[in-house]
Amino acid sequence: MTSQRATMIKFPSLLAVGTIAMGLFASAATAVDLTVSAIEVTQGFQASGNTTALVGFNPTSIRVKVALNGQTTPQPGVDALVRVYSNGVEIAGSPLYSTNGPISAPVAPNSANLNDTLNFYFVPPVGTDVDFVVAVNPFRTIVETNYANNAGSVLNRNFQCRKIVELAYVPINYTLGGGLPSASMIQPGNGDNFVRGIYRVRDWNYHRSPLGNLNWTTDVNASSTTLLNTLNDIRQNQIPAAGYTRPEFIYGWLLGNPYSGNGAAIGAPGAAAFGNTQLSKYQRTFAHELGHLWGQQHNTTSIGTVGFDVENHLRDPLSLPQPMPTTKKDIMYAGLDTIDAWVNQTTYLDAINDSRSACTAASGEGDGGAGGASDAGQPAIRFAGTHDHAQRRITLQPAFDLVSGIIDVDDPTGNVWVEAYDKDGVLIHALRKDTARCRTQCDAQCTVHSKTSFYAVLPRFEDEGEIASVTLREVRTGEVLAELDRSAHAPVVASLTIAPMNPVIGKPREIVDVLVDQVELQWNASDRDGDALVANLLYSPDCGDAWFAIALDDASGSIAFDAASLPQSRAHEGKFRLRVSDGFNTTDAELSQGFSVGGGAPPDVHLLSPNSGAVVAQGSSVIFHASAWDMEDQYFNDGGVTWTSSIDGALGTGRVLAKRNLSVGTHTMTLRGTDASGLFTEVVFSLIVTARDFNTGDLDADGFTDAADLAILLSSWGGNGLADLTLDGTVIADDLAMLLSRWDY
Repeated sequence: MTSQRATMIKFPSLLAVGTIAMGLFASAATAVDLTVSAIEVTQGFQASGNTTALVGFNPTSIRVKVALNGQTTPQPGVDALVRVYSNGVEIAGSPLYSTNGPISAPVAPNSANLNDTLNFYFVPPVGTDVDFVVAVNPFRTIVETNYANNAGSVLNRNFQCRKIVELAYVPINYTLGGGLPSASMIQPGNGDNFVRGIYRVRDWNYHRSPLGNLNWTTDVNASSTTLLNTLNDIRQNQIPAAGYTRPEFIYGWLLGNPYSGNGAAIGAPGAAAFGNTQLSKYQRTFAHELGHLWGQQHNTTSIGTVGFDVENHLRDPLSLPQPMPTTKKDIMYAGLDTIDAWVNQTTYLDAINDSRSACTAASGEGDGGAGGASDAGQPAIRFAGTHDHAQRRITLQPAFDLVSGIIDVDDPTGNVWVEAYDKDGVLIHALRKDTARCRTQCDAQCTVHSKTSFYAVLPRFEDEGEIASVTLREVRTGEVLAELDRSAHAPVVASLTIAPMNPVIGKPREIVDVLVDQVELQWNASDRDGDALVANLLYSPDCGDAWFAIALDDASGSIAFDAASLPQSRAHEGKFRLRVSDGFNTTDAELSQGFSVGGGAPPDVHLLSPNSGAVVAQGSSVIFHASAWDMEDQYFNDGGVTWTSSIDGALGTGRVLAKRNLSVGTHTMTLRGTDASGLFTEVVFSLIVTARDFNTGDLDADGFTDAADLAILLSSWGGNGLADLTLDGTVIADDLAMLLSRWDY
């Protein structure tokens, strides 16, 4: 309901001032009659009629088009305000004043032009009855022939509860391609900018993997499925084993663009993907691969409706404007550059409707647990490999035992049967897996992959029987694709040593018990059956309560790593464990010595919005948005994030904070994140607030600031709303003083 009549029905007091001055200026040289022609409430994509779903606690834009009602030339000096109500009560921070007004209102406004509309920003609550009431020319600064038609509304909008979704990223040290990607390109506030612009959840807990970098030494074009399985292993098994929440998604970053398909996803839907850091593509590739993980396939559609980058995330590094023209392609159109893409309604809604973003009883209004899966695990075995569809076979990687694995469920649409047998050949577990859902490459040609990932986690024990062999079959034909049998003998670890790569003066190399820099672990193992061996290196900072994977599938016998990148140990309780696999059997070996490892590190804190150097008009709402994560504390509570201005002092706390009472001037802003141990990281940026008379004090819109306005202010005392002239959230003596200073004598 957006009509003038609807506004009057639900909020009759808004238009009570009616027609006091109607017609007084009808003889003006140019007859002006302003009305609200359209109101769009958007979080990135919004269909006509405001029918696209919205999410609570998400930065939101309200774009208002003004009609000139027969006027043939643009009208300068046009502004408006928006009052926001939840369940009939005006919310804190209302009314909203435009960020770009007054504008020169065009005769035919086009949403593709940022300043053809009056634009407002706010952070909505969760609720099913949120109303927006717009008043154009609210203080009658422009003389009109008719003031009775200056209001419009969008009523009864639903802002859904969605939870915080956790997404861990992994820098890949690709030795054949030059090493690690740029840390600044992949960090929050840069690498994830496209993701944040189009996929609406409560918030993204996007952070680096606590397990550090992933070394990759084989050609990624020949080992992409193995890389995807490794990333999925980190998400599914290694991160939880280290005592962290299991993220919904994991994403690996490569230096440059060495992979022929730009990036790849393990499945659609799925949980693991990787991509490039090519300047023209990297932000879009990330969002594209995540679209696969949400469940989307490739398409060839345009977005069809003007989109809007609410927080202007894509200003950096490609200087993209906020409005996204209708000609842009959907993010799932393959092979695009960042400048060519945005999101259509189908892809946009997939993230909102996915069960992985759904609020749960534990998450309250979406902020509980900070995302991440919390499934209880059990002893399990992970089987992974590559499905060669042309050769009709699956090549399996070494299997690994899991202390606490999440067992896969049967997929009725799967194309591969996974059958597990005990030592007597009795079938004890079976399920279907789908390896064909993500077979097209993400290049411009949409080449079909001949190989895809296979990944399954099965219970190690079932009805008192232990898995002794697995057989993989094609569902359609029953043809055997792979078989793996447990050999008679497990590996035997002969030696295991760890020491600094740079000797410590005054101590023999082999007895150093403090590890702070580059460290090397050397191992040697054998297998009586002659099986090839690979090993995972694990680290525990707390004498074995939690285990971090430092290296996976090592076959070299030597593993180098930086101890400073690991979580700090409790005193000398740092422990190291080697887990060796012969392809099925697993053997653990642990160093008996305890070590003091690493040192406490400050949290990762990043600015998401506003962009440094942004210019806003006085009175407009500025949305401050931060990312904060810590190796020890993980997701930051709002109290650990503070915002400070060089002009206004302390502004408030929280990962998302909306402020509209910033003083005029050039602010040096400081974002600080402080962890539980008192370590902190600061981000300094600038914000320019330009002077504007956003509220004349004419609260009843009769053209004068007088006793009637004073009465309105006094009746609002202690509350909020239009009489809050200082925008501090409460009508008090400062507002009274400001109104009296504007009195028309």
